[in-house]
Amino acid sequence: MIKRDLSMIALIFFLTRCFFNLYTFNNLYNFLIVSFSTFLIIFFIRKIKKDILSNKVIRLIYLLVISGIFLIILINASWFINTNYFRYNNYVIIGLSLVVISYIIGKDQIKTIGSISEIFLFTFILVSIIASIGLISLIKVHNYTSFVQLQNISINLFPGLLIFIIFYLKDNNIMTGYILGSISCLFDMVLLVGCLGTKLILKYRFPGIAVLKSLNLFHFINHLDKLLSFIYLFEYTITLSFIMFIIINIIKKTKDNI
Repeated sequence: MIKRDLSMIALIFFLTRCFFNLYTFNNLYNFLIVSFSTFLIIFFIRKIKKDILSNKVIRLIYLLVISGIFLIILINASWFINTNYFRYNNYVIIGLSLVVISYIIGKDQIKTIGSISEIFLFTFILVSIIASIGLISLIKVHNYTSFVQLQNISINLFPGLLIFIIFYLKDNNIMTGYILGSISCLFDMVLLVGCLGTKLILKYRFPGIAVLKSLNLFHFINHLDKLLSFIYLFEYTITLSFIMFIIINIIKKTKDNI
């Protein structure tokens, strides 16, 4: 569906980051277990040759599931935007705006969503490099003590919801996008744990934004938290748009079969 391979890689990359950022990891083994389990399930799903969504009952169940996932991300995105960009509660207006935006983008072809992701990928890389340079100087080695303790293992299923979204795709380079997205999230987590510690990192819904607020890099690069918040905003928006794309296509196919 997407001609250029990088478009699909970029799209899955941002989808992966969005789902993994729904939960703040503070233990290495938690992340590895969830990410590897998700990888295995996605790998086996891609081996399924039969289109099981041709069954009306399964298609209806799938539609309900991804609609629920859409609602979860919509709530998180609305909370994020309201917290970082507004002084007063505007959840309803923000939520409706996100639905409209995701519909406008999602009703187009998937190559449009992929192209947008591809363009933004280069901005993400640049911001990540700059932020990483600043965060490395704040790392304290003793913060990693509890980060690698086995007794702190607990499993969260939020990132695994990505499985239901990728299930709809059969394109190449899906696994590449997922692996790169997971590595990116792992790298972020290692940096943030080193800067804040495992206990303090849980006090922030978005610890990366919190730690970058006070970072002044090279005495002239500041407000990196604003750039990072824009990345989060893009990840939410592109994920909502892609889920909307799936919902619209399933509804269209259902109508065509009636």
